[in-house]
Amino acid sequence: MLNKKEINSLAIPAILYNITEPLIGLADTAIIGQMESNSTIAQGGVGLAAALIATLVWGFAQMRTSLSAIISRQFGANNINEIKTLVPQTIIITVFTGFSLAIILGLNYSLIANLLYGEIDLETFNYSNQYFIIRSYGLPLSLSIALFFGIFRGFQNTSWAMYISLIGGLINILLDIVLVLGIDNLVSPMGVKGAAWASVVSQIIMAVLCCIFYIKKTPFNFKITFKINSYFKEMIVIFFNMFIRTMVLNLVFLISNRFANSYGSNSLAAYTIAYNIWIFSSFFIDGYSNAGNALAGKYFGEKNKEKLNLLTKDLLKVNIKIALILMLFYTILYSYIGELFSSKESVNEIFKSVFWIVIFAQPFNSIAFTFDGIFKGLGRAIDLRNTLIIGTFFFFIPTIYILDLFIPEITSIWIALSVWMLYRGISLYFKFKKIKVY
Repeated sequence: MLNKKEINSLAIPAILYNITEPLIGLADTAIIGQMESNSTIAQGGVGLAAALIATLVWGFAQMRTSLSAIISRQFGANNINEIKTLVPQTIIITVFTGFSLAIILGLNYSLIANLLYGEIDLETFNYSNQYFIIRSYGLPLSLSIALFFGIFRGFQNTSWAMYISLIGGLINILLDIVLVLGIDNLVSPMGVKGAAWASVVSQIIMAVLCCIFYIKKTPFNFKITFKINSYFKEMIVIFFNMFIRTMVLNLVFLISNRFANSYGSNSLAAYTIAYNIWIFSSFFIDGYSNAGNALAGKYFGEKNKEKLNLLTKDLLKVNIKIALILMLFYTILYSYIGELFSSKESVNEIFKSVFWIVIFAQPFNSIAFTFDGIFKGLGRAIDLRNTLIIGTFFFFIPTIYILDLFIPEITSIWIALSVWMLYRGISLYFKFKKIKVY
């Protein structure tokens, strides 16, 4: 039998830190929607920039996944000393990568945005540019925080990441209110720039807290050795495959944003609202998958296939229950959710016309994320990569392009995303059946 307390002790904190980032995105969207002028255009512009930020962080933060898989496996094998030099080496690479991205992309955002999203309305682009340039300063921090969270998870602890995320999220939301909308006679409204600075300041605080927990709570340190750790090659191989997978994953979101942008500012704003809710739901479900990530690596290190099978079954049951609860919650509040983010009736009408698909997709998400977590913990990056490639190029892209011919506006986007998630879950289920633990 599995220790349900052990699963919950990893999963519940993981849920709380997982939903912090999408909650911040929801707060940004809602608060920007309260701006006195151009709120809909600002929401769309921020949505485009935030999508690119997410693409970069999800892609280059995959060092977290590879390092976490190795740490959890060595933890299960009681062999943690073998990787003590690997961790600081990975931190240095991550920080350097973040600074490089910030400089290159910050200087070339106009070119990149037009390449990714097509022709953008001038006002929409100006808001997007303002937000992205400031958020790019925080890219080294974002990647470092993600890596620290991976280290903590590999060390079988998600509580530290929870504390850090909750503190950072609360600070971000408070600063959002103050900087975006301003305070009479005290702080002038900064609009979109205020939302971006709120994120960067909260990231600084979170990075400092990560360093404190890292030094005080783990056996690792910041001492750099020039001799490459023996697990470095394995980590890079996992990272490379996960990076390809994540870039393909983000291609899906970039294509979705490009289609939404082509339908006009109202559709783009409605899509941004639905996207943030979808991401919030996904990360909520992904909390137990994070527990699966940590424990799957541990059981693999112990060479215990029986526990691995039981873990997968238990996580599937829990995640499907979470999906059903979210579906019920969203259904009850169907008529009111859009109004929390935009007071514009035309935006809410478009949002309501597609939100049912977001609700319907929740069980598909629960299955896909469960197996994502298990496969990440096992270090099965090639399986995850191949599933994403097939799902994207043979399911998502054909679906969205074909449906766009018959079902205009953002309905085609959400149906395509649902088909994509359904394939991911089914494919990984059958791949898991074939896994052997030696």
